[in-house]
Amino acid sequence: MIENTSQKSDWKALTSVYNSSFLCSFGFAIVGFLIPIIAYGSMGASATEVALVFSLLTLGTAIFAPVAGKFAKRERRRSSIFIGAVVRSIAYSGMATSIVLGNKYILILNSLIWGLGAAFYKVGSDAEISERVLHENRAEAFGKRSAANAKGSIVGAFIGFTIFMYYPDFGIVLMFLFYALMNLIGGILVITKRPPLESIAERASTLNAKSFIGVGIAALVLAAAVDTFISALLSPFVELYIIEMFTTDLALIGLIYLPGGIISGVFGGQLGRFADHRNKVAIVSVAVFIGAISTLGLVFIPVILPLPYNLLSIAVLFSISSVTGLMAYTVMSSIFGTAYQGRASEGFGLFEAVMGFSRFTAPLIGGLLWDYFDPSAPFILVGFSGFLLVPIYVYGMKQYERARLEQSSEVNNS
Repeated sequence: MIENTSQKSDWKALTSVYNSSFLCSFGFAIVGFLIPIIAYGSMGASATEVALVFSLLTLGTAIFAPVAGKFAKRERRRSSIFIGAVVRSIAYSGMATSIVLGNKYILILNSLIWGLGAAFYKVGSDAEISERVLHENRAEAFGKRSAANAKGSIVGAFIGFTIFMYYPDFGIVLMFLFYALMNLIGGILVITKRPPLESIAERASTLNAKSFIGVGIAALVLAAAVDTFISALLSPFVELYIIEMFTTDLALIGLIYLPGGIISGVFGGQLGRFADHRNKVAIVSVAVFIGAISTLGLVFIPVILPLPYNLLSIAVLFSISSVTGLMAYTVMSSIFGTAYQGRASEGFGLFEAVMGFSRFTAPLIGGLLWDYFDPSAPFILVGFSGFLLVPIYVYGMKQYERARLEQSSEVNNS
């Protein structure tokens, strides 16, 4: 987009993207919540094999995100979203097949396919959102997408569990087939509601200067990669750990996540708008700090508080972490969208590849720690490691802001 007073963010063009995100995120909560329980409990998978399922969810993203970035040029951003939605629909169908057959290897294979679809969907969506709005609205724009995802996750989980309650024998299979259908509809929606392309100013190419995509961006990529690694270390094990240390009641476990999901769904856009006009260094730093506290809380709260106060405390921590984490996500997305303005698909493709490889390796290490040391070992490692990230984020953000101000001054003087 041209960033001057005669231009406005094209919010109307993004309506179909947000609606697609809502539909395509119906299965997010279930993939993160039920897959570890199904693999670990019903299919006899070890903790390391459960970790492999999660690793392959992101290996496809890591491998194909740069390809998606090259593919999702200006006229193909929505085609990339459509391809991603169709591929994820195929993956959900494959996951349903794995449950019917009770085969963990089919589940692992379709996790890889899901990650491939995620690469094309997310890179296309990131690029489309970034190029349709002005710099000062980007965090809000990504916040709206996060809100759509959160709403979709909650609605999808509610419908999914309703299906399961009515059809306890084969409800999980129907649930995954339902998510496959929603992805198809979401993909068709975004490709049929294709607005005219925005005009990109010649000035956009000046944003590729070395001073801009330099030390600050490199430090932020490093910090985000490490942050992603230590967060993904826990991804397959949070529910399993809660079951072992807190309660086996799946309904109660689901309620732990509900407040954070509601907050993200209702206030995602507002939180992004808030992040657009506040100290971005402070937002990201607070998010990392709160995330570390929440992780350590899983280890120490069961020792301090009895049921149900321990679950209530975890729900509060998760809710606070959800708010700060969402704002940090919108800030980082805004930064990368601005740094690669005019070629956002390539920038997001490379960024998602780095994040994907971090997500791929981390769960495997978490599984080894769980299997060969103690279930609390991954949480203790991640909790204390989180505090080390704050100075890296602060350094990268300050370098980025300084480079942006210098570049803006050069453009205004030219």
